[in-house]
Amino acid sequence: MTTAPSAPPPSALRRILAWALRLGGTAAAVAYTLTLVDVGQLDDALARLPLLALALAIALVAANVVAGALRWRALLDAYGATAPPPLPRLVRLSFIGFFYNNYLPGAVAGDVVRGVAIRESFGTGGVTGNLAVVLVERALGLFALFALLALGLAVAGDRAGTGGLWLWTALGTGGALAIVVGLVLARRLALGLPGALGRIAGGLPGIVSLPAFGHGVVLSIVTQGLVAAAGWALLHAGHPEVDLAGALLLVPLAAATAFLPITVGGAGAREAVFVTLGGRLFGLPAEDALAASLALWFAHLAVGAVGGALVATRGTR
Repeated sequence: MTTAPSAPPPSALRRILAWALRLGGTAAAVAYTLTLVDVGQLDDALARLPLLALALAIALVAANVVAGALRWRALLDAYGATAPPPLPRLVRLSFIGFFYNNYLPGAVAGDVVRGVAIRESFGTGGVTGNLAVVLVERALGLFALFALLALGLAVAGDRAGTGGLWLWTALGTGGALAIVVGLVLARRLALGLPGALGRIAGGLPGIVSLPAFGHGVVLSIVTQGLVAAAGWALLHAGHPEVDLAGALLLVPLAAATAFLPITVGGAGAREAVFVTLGGRLFGLPAEDALAASLALWFAHLAVGAVGGALVATRGTR
């Protein structure tokens, strides 16, 4: 396998403009959300969240990280890694990657760290093969989000306020599926792609085990399902009328905001989705919906802190 040539780094001006766009988009989303809530009542809404529900959410987010490590191993097998690391190391690196993704802007630094940390997995393919697998993981995660949203819409039936979500679900599912298929067929498509794009596609590993890839797809749905369950635990604690099917309408769409390039990890946009959809679908007070969103964010930070402790004590090697 040939190693793909590295692309030239973006110019300083492009980096500044990209960050200006992200920070501006995040600020706009936060400002919009604050117009929907009574900030004075937010403290009371946060105080009403049971600690048991928060602990359950943290446990489910941690289980999501472990399931993600299982998916990582399945995809390494699917792409023919010659020396995949043992599962305990993948779990540890997954917590470390989760730390970087949640504590550093951009939500991708942890993926790069994971790809580089096990660069020996593909032999001469080095970092290229590992980063390709991590990229497939991200695409499968996005596909799983919209698959769960479609499931929630199917179960919800004619629930008020769900009609407009079908369009977004179809667009999101189709886009994510196109990315996954494109990555799967990258090597076959390389000859038809121009210049550097064709060389990069030609350097990506090809799938050698479809059953292992299918296992990775299933585990992607499991990982996102665990996050949806964490959001449901927080919403249901204060509002029993929010069932698990209802959480599938809300949490996956909020989680998908992390993929938006115009925000920092979906911050602000995620809270806006909780507040607007929570009120439309379940009649949730805006303050309660925002409190649940912030609690779910805290659960991610708490689990990410475990990865931070691992970095501080043992590093990534």
